[in-house]
Amino acid sequence: MSECPSAGLRRRLPHKSVAYAHVRRLFSRHPLPPGKLVNLHELEASDRCFLLHHAEQVGPIFKAIAWDEFWVCIQGIQRCRRFLKEHGEHVRAITLSVGSMFPKGFLRQMEGDAHRRYRQSLARAIRPADFTAIEGSLEAMARRELAAYAGSLGESAPTPTAYVATLNTVASAMLIQAFFGLAPGSELFDRILAGYRKLGPFGLVWNPGDRQREAFAEIRDLLLKHLVRNPGQAPAGARASILGRLADEGTVDDTMMGNLIYMVEMGRYDMYSLFRWLTKYVGDLPAMAARLAAEESGPTAAGGSFAERFVLETLRTDKSERLLRKMLRDVVFDGFLIPRHATVRLCLWEAHKDPGTFANPFRFDPDRFASDGPGPDEFAPFGLDHHVCPLGDMAIRASILFLRALTKNHRVVPTADGLPVLGPYHWEPASRFAVRLEPRAGAIAGA
Repeated sequence: MSECPSAGLRRRLPHKSVAYAHVRRLFSRHPLPPGKLVNLHELEASDRCFLLHHAEQVGPIFKAIAWDEFWVCIQGIQRCRRFLKEHGEHVRAITLSVGSMFPKGFLRQMEGDAHRRYRQSLARAIRPADFTAIEGSLEAMARRELAAYAGSLGESAPTPTAYVATLNTVASAMLIQAFFGLAPGSELFDRILAGYRKLGPFGLVWNPGDRQREAFAEIRDLLLKHLVRNPGQAPAGARASILGRLADEGTVDDTMMGNLIYMVEMGRYDMYSLFRWLTKYVGDLPAMAARLAAEESGPTAAGGSFAERFVLETLRTDKSERLLRKMLRDVVFDGFLIPRHATVRLCLWEAHKDPGTFANPFRFDPDRFASDGPGPDEFAPFGLDHHVCPLGDMAIRASILFLRALTKNHRVVPTADGLPVLGPYHWEPASRFAVRLEPRAGAIAGA
């Protein structure tokens, strides 16, 4: 899911983490990780493979600077998992600052009993059968939105912003229905969707301000009034949603409600970003697109479909990038001092390019996930330790539905493209990437 350092913060003087690292190096019996203090963000923005090449020169653990702060990069999933096992209690997950909106913060930042309690409640509320029951509705909604986008173009050239807006609507609607049981077409759905558009009108807002606090309160109050405090008056299907089950269990406090609202907010950004990558590969690989279109539809939970493998390969190639942790104390890992205040980057994108695990790792090949695919020490698209995203399965299944809606009635024709770019939080297709959706020959209306 979305993780980012203090984006936009630039300082003339070295951050305290840099000064502290130098001081601790003088007094420690252990060296800092190798490598010069190169500007990680700038070098990576100019070369997506920079960390891979740098690790070949200095080793799988190395130091760097990013946003003027001291960073340590760790490569290799087994090595990253071992770091979290040995020092997980000495790190804090880096994520949005939401303390002004709800107590205890995000589930991914919690530890100990609080983390176990909220995670167990959420796990009980997430039921695969409930998602299966709404798959038809979700796919139909995605088809409608994509058809509306295709029909809106006429003779005009497609724009990147118009398609992103469509993907944002699809992702938002999927998550609002899965989390809150609200299907498009109702007044309450429209009000909740409007609240989310106010919460993040142009993408995920890293440092929430007055506008976000106001939008959050509007969404929270609507959900409490209509779905939690008056469950008997809730729309049909709401009680089978994640929020509905938590309400029945009596575990919806301010922290749980805040987490649910922001899981949708962060999830819709991550999901429409994934949909954009899926669209790019569908457009770039017409033979695979035809294979997706011809594949027989069935419950996404069944597994083994080419659509599922296509989603997993997209996660491997482009959407699983990194985990970020802030050090709370000095630790020694593999003989190197990792000082307090350092930001630790656990490198997933690089691990997913290991030729020892993935032959021809830069070739897009969904069938590498056929039969016995990579294990958890080789492929970790949704995290590593006890903070693995509990919604990973839902994200995969929603993406399969999106692929069906995209490919069965449409042929994706890229009209502008370019090299991937490093966006505010993730790597993205080229800023100018745009597509036209043309009717697919032989498509069945409503398929």
